[in-house]
Amino acid sequence: MHITYPSLEGAENPYPQYEWLRAESPVYRIPGTDDYLVSRFEDVVAVSKDYEIFSSVGSRTLYNPFPETGDGRETQSLIEADPPDHRVKRDFCRNAFKPRALQARAGMIEDSCHSLVDGIAGRDRIDFVADFAEPLPLLVLTDMMGFSRDDLSWLDGWSRVDNGGLSFLPPEVQQQQRTSAQGATENLTATILRLAAEPGDDELSFMIRQQVDRDGALDLDYVRDNAVTVIRGGVITTAHLISMAMLKLLEDPSRLAAVRQDHSLIPAVVEETLRMESPVQWAPRRVTKDTVVGGVAIPQGSRVLIMLGAANRDGDAFREPDRFDPTREKVAGQIAFGVGPHFCLGAPLARLEARIAFETFLSRVPSVSLVPGQDLTHAPSAQFRGLTELLVEISTEVARA
Repeated sequence: MHITYPSLEGAENPYPQYEWLRAESPVYRIPGTDDYLVSRFEDVVAVSKDYEIFSSVGSRTLYNPFPETGDGRETQSLIEADPPDHRVKRDFCRNAFKPRALQARAGMIEDSCHSLVDGIAGRDRIDFVADFAEPLPLLVLTDMMGFSRDDLSWLDGWSRVDNGGLSFLPPEVQQQQRTSAQGATENLTATILRLAAEPGDDELSFMIRQQVDRDGALDLDYVRDNAVTVIRGGVITTAHLISMAMLKLLEDPSRLAAVRQDHSLIPAVVEETLRMESPVQWAPRRVTKDTVVGGVAIPQGSRVLIMLGAANRDGDAFREPDRFDPTREKVAGQIAFGVGPHFCLGAPLARLEARIAFETFLSRVPSVSLVPGQDLTHAPSAQFRGLTELLVEISTEVARA
């Protein structure tokens, strides 16, 4: 097997490579690099939990001088922190994802879904990705974080920046993404300074007040780095989840009909989609001292890529792992959101958005089916997985909200 993933070349269908890796080389060193792919479920869980040997500090910027803000300095983001510092930063960002905050936000998410469905009324064909799955988390984010509709364009572009996988991209793509991140940083900086002077009732204002109350003055870099984690982590990955889940339903009309009839089936569909098509296919860690994983020696200073997408299709963890089955046992045991200290902070919001998205869309759109003959290609990314478009035929009449 010629291993071409992570890369744009291998991103379209990495699963045959994952199968070979798990069976033949579960701890695989990418030739000519100090990068190791860890692909078995058991090993992925163990590495994810051992932050002392497999550190998040420098796990991206040490190899790609490109933190989320794109300005080349060392990031203060929680995503590149280890406990106990990680816990402090995680608590700093978690207000938006507390149960009470999510409950209060459910109505806003539903309103955004209805607005998007209103926008497709009268049409008989849509791109579910562009017309529904991608705009929804962007609308939720702008309302949650205190942005305006004028910010949608740069927020969308920023969410697609593949900074974790930058070194696996062609040089010209790397430069494009750096430019996109730098432009977005300028917009975010302006927003933070505006809200510091005139705070609103939004999560970014809350983060600013919290940091100023703690430290006595605004630390722009600290607020910005951690705000970026919240912003970037909750847009394109949620969009990928929603569009992939819709594809799985459309591929089996009987399952789609069952979900239409019983919305309580939606959470299991979401979990099985997360398992089969993990929106984040891998996460990096930096090795702090010589160690051994799966019988393979990994030297200090190497980078380990925790292959979440491969682990979620490990037959030792899930029976018939390549079959989509929301009724399977332990479907909630998937690890698309990670495991250990860096379990995704925004997982509850992503699940909430996906549930409300399908409840609303399926309640109001009487019929939806795949446009035949389309190429179901995936986003050009070395780390994220989702559809570039999903063409569907729908009824021109939609139910009233």
